[in-house]
Amino acid sequence: MKNKPRLRKKLMRVSIAIIILFTATVFFVTDNRVNNLIEDNMFAKLDSVSVFALDIIESRYEGNWNVKDGGLFLGEKPISYNYEIVDEIKRNIDTFATIYLKDEIVTSSILDNEGERIVGMKAPGDVAKRVLENGSVYRNVESIAGQKYVVRYMPIKDSGDEIIGMWSVAMPKAYVGEQAKQIFTMRISIVVVSILCGILGCIILLLYSKKYLSDIDTLKVSFIESDSGGDKTQKKVLMMSLLLTFTFFLIWFVIQGFTVGNVVSKLENDNIENILTVNSELGYMLIDEIYEGDWIAKYNSLYKGEKNLYGDFDITDRITSDVNSFLTIFMWDTIVSTNILKSDGTRPLGAKASNKVIENVLKGGNEYILETSIDGKKYITKYVPIKNSEGKIVGMWANGIEKKVAVSHITGIRKRITQISLLAIIIAFITFLCLSIKMASDIRNFDVRLQTNIN
Repeated sequence: MKNKPRLRKKLMRVSIAIIILFTATVFFVTDNRVNNLIEDNMFAKLDSVSVFALDIIESRYEGNWNVKDGGLFLGEKPISYNYEIVDEIKRNIDTFATIYLKDEIVTSSILDNEGERIVGMKAPGDVAKRVLENGSVYRNVESIAGQKYVVRYMPIKDSGDEIIGMWSVAMPKAYVGEQAKQIFTMRISIVVVSILCGILGCIILLLYSKKYLSDIDTLKVSFIESDSGGDKTQKKVLMMSLLLTFTFFLIWFVIQGFTVGNVVSKLENDNIENILTVNSELGYMLIDEIYEGDWIAKYNSLYKGEKNLYGDFDITDRITSDVNSFLTIFMWDTIVSTNILKSDGTRPLGAKASNKVIENVLKGGNEYILETSIDGKKYITKYVPIKNSEGKIVGMWANGIEKKVAVSHITGIRKRITQISLLAIIIAFITFLCLSIKMASDIRNFDVRLQTNIN
């Protein structure tokens, strides 16, 4: 009968529509969560840059922040219209830096469309309120010269703890290089996986619906009137709905495994390595500002100029106090200074680096990233060789982030995708089940009417 092919087509259209809707939901949720992850990591990197760079400026120029003759000073050094330090930050780590006197820019590495410095411009009202009035750190995404940037503001205070200005750093909010490729790969993988799983699901549904509809025999009144026949029909409708749900789970499982397990993990690892690189470079710049002179290994200890770093924790604690990471300084393969605290409150001075680190950094002279375990905690650590004035390696500079930070980000993305996917699956299952029952009921009613007319 004509109503059977028509019903089969209707079931397939409904199935395809629900699969497309489910795929679109998973795609946009995944894409949104990954974009949020990247933005969070951009802000984490920006936090490190902001803290380190301001510390470098304050270490370079002695004294406190102050205002004299309408200009901003650091000690006796004028900061207003002094572009040396902001341009140095831009050259070294490709990050814009801006300094405000109250809410007005007095120095910046940012250029406008005409190539002029944006000195004299005012900060947005909401920024001034949050930072100058409330004394809070403020992070946001802003448009600068027609491009999106992630920006971090923090207050500048004088010796009396009064807020007299702001310190701001900004990075382009754009996916570049390997990161852009990974985002593109993620998006394409979701679409391709969903299409392939959707096609497979539709084929299974098509074959099953064909068999299901062939059992609805319009010449068998007993099929319609019998309770067992009705139960059989309901079971077949339920089976079709379960097959559709299986297709959804297949799409969700593959996307979770490939996209989150592969692409997102790679993105997170790259972001952590990026943050570690920035922390290492800026930390190295800061220690050069604080202690003049070359690195020297002598008297069984490591010196920076005249400063003996063995057991000196001022520099390690200062560098990492605000950036949620740890720092360790080695003389050769032995820890001489660190901000790592063991469970008993002591620091692991005298501990040795692993053989892999020794081979790659001390003997090979390379920078090296490795997952390490310290006092039961796992860290992702970057090791950089320390060289004396003759270019010989005399130690290592290690900066690390606890691994649970990366794991928590990925777990959060998995949890959110799972929640949305399960909700979509439940809604799709109920929708398809109701529609299938309604269609089966309609065709049975049609058959009864048909048989009544024949009689």
